[in-house]
Amino acid sequence: MKKSLYIGYDLTKGYEHCAEKIKSAGFTHTFLNWETRGSDCFEQVRICERLGLEIETAHTSFANINAMWLDAADGDDMTERFVQDVYNAKACGIPVLIVHVSSGFTPPPYNELGLSRFRKICEAAEKNGVQIAFENLRVVAYLDYVMENIDSPAKRFCFDCGHELIYNQGCGVLEKYAPLLSALHLHDNFGSHDDHLLPFDGKINWETLAERISHALKGRPEIPLTLEVMKADAEPDFAEKAFARACRIESLVKSFALNH
Repeated sequence: MKKSLYIGYDLTKGYEHCAEKIKSAGFTHTFLNWETRGSDCFEQVRICERLGLEIETAHTSFANINAMWLDAADGDDMTERFVQDVYNAKACGIPVLIVHVSSGFTPPPYNELGLSRFRKICEAAEKNGVQIAFENLRVVAYLDYVMENIDSPAKRFCFDCGHELIYNQGCGVLEKYAPLLSALHLHDNFGSHDDHLLPFDGKINWETLAERISHALKGRPEIPLTLEVMKADAEPDFAEKAFARACRIESLVKSFALNH
């Protein structure tokens, strides 16, 4: 199975350092941090091209994302920036963009205006051969609203297991949107904070999750096992540890796939 590690797992050391460690540890893929737009995004692409790392996704900005639901210029401006992200992804050969749909526990009510903005992003993505993977967050109703009301082949799903543990307690969002799955964000925590720990270092039951992932990935070998782990001032062998954890997950996923 393909394995991927976040290019910014230790931003205290920079993207080039992390990418080199990711490659040497054995990962074939990475995903980019496009939360801050600009030349930095293209520099990450150049680093990966130099090292021969495949780019599976880029994570777009979620700063002030709730403005997408408000009748104000900020929401319109954000929509145009997301559309530009789509153009940039096409130019860089990045197949999938990760997009958040809300922030916090009390976002503005979802509505047709916000939906029309996310629909515009999907329309641009469809025309440019890019997928938009909407991620599960604190309030799953916003994800449901977007997924149920946008009809586009570019509409996809990013499953974040850490968010599920903290906010949704295994509500079945992976199963609900498995046919649209395009990305996995795998990491661990203790059920209260989004710690982005290495798998098996927190409270997630990885045997149970691996069985669910095996069903979701059935016939989908193109989707990597992606570790969205982060650690400031990480130890020199952190990427190697991450790769070993990804291999443990792979072993569990494969064992369930063989037995079902």
